[in-house]
Amino acid sequence: MISFQILFCLFVFLILYSYLFYLIMLMILSKFWKKTKPDFTDALPAVSMIISAYNEEKVIQAKIDNCLALDYPSDRLEIIFASDGSDDQTNGIVRKFCGRGIVLYDYKQRRGKVNVLNETVGRARHDIIILSDANTMFEPAAIKNLVRHFQDPNVGCVCGALEFKSADKSKTGELEGVYWRYETLLKNLEGSRGCLLGANGGIYALRKELFFRCPADTIVEDFIIPMKILQQGYKVIFETQARAVEEAAQHIVQEKKRRIRIGAGDFQALFMLLPMLSPLKGFSALAFWSHKVLRWFAPFFLIGAFIANLALLAYPLFQFTFSVQILFYVAAVIGQILSWSGVHNKFFNLCYYFVSMNLALLLGFFRFLAGTQRVTWERTER
Repeated sequence: MISFQILFCLFVFLILYSYLFYLIMLMILSKFWKKTKPDFTDALPAVSMIISAYNEEKVIQAKIDNCLALDYPSDRLEIIFASDGSDDQTNGIVRKFCGRGIVLYDYKQRRGKVNVLNETVGRARHDIIILSDANTMFEPAAIKNLVRHFQDPNVGCVCGALEFKSADKSKTGELEGVYWRYETLLKNLEGSRGCLLGANGGIYALRKELFFRCPADTIVEDFIIPMKILQQGYKVIFETQARAVEEAAQHIVQEKKRRIRIGAGDFQALFMLLPMLSPLKGFSALAFWSHKVLRWFAPFFLIGAFIANLALLAYPLFQFTFSVQILFYVAAVIGQILSWSGVHNKFFNLCYYFVSMNLALLLGFFRFLAGTQRVTWERTER
């Protein structure tokens, strides 16, 4: 029974460490980490902004308007829309603006975002690349706040701050916002040390020379590309003043589909980034293990804790911990039922959201093993 006690405590510790203790550790370290404030000049480099799009006719006009309204010299900003086999009105809408500094690359065959980027980045005219999505709306000064960091030759990639909002005030947007604020805090603390893990796919910048051509089947290229830059020894940082907004999915079930895809991509990424697990990578390795790898395996830790707890029900303490687990999962089911019925309670919905995220990771793991996750993506209705 002692072995089950050890396993139970280990699984619980790993879950708490990844979601809570690691954050506390970063906050403590930040008190002793004296960050030097960069001394930026007013120089504005020429940049190419690449927006990947697939059947985005509902939002493409708004994205074009958003790009043209950016506070950045138009003669130093190339705006590229890379259409991945769109067969709706996306291309027609973009073509109307091709005489106003907008470039359209109409790829006839749909191949997935990673392959669109692999082909388009090389065609961009400038050395600083901004990557974005069609449904991501930048604040006017976002590009200025991103690219100023490249005055430091050690900076290879800069990620902006993405906020989720819901036009219809759905609770999915609220829950995604709660989780995203937590993730943003982690990004800020890691980014302050130049070790940001991955990027927000809707808003990040990199040096063109450091762009990593991902394999054609790569699912989470916005994680792999910055990590490969970090692996080369360059800083990957987070800029809170480079802000953008996306609409959240209307329903948690829609968000779950996206997270299953990301989950499959996460396990794929693990094998592509094995060198980053080495202790020789210092803080980057610690962050990768703590923030990502343990989080990806959290579904297995949850299952392991439940099974180990079952074997310990003869002890009063473990009867209590088992009851807590049962109540938590019951709360998640209640949260799901309430969500379906349109009634929302923050506690129950947060329990449901946590379980849903981990279930999506678990399903993503099996998709990765089976090789059934496609590289192409479907738009999440928002």
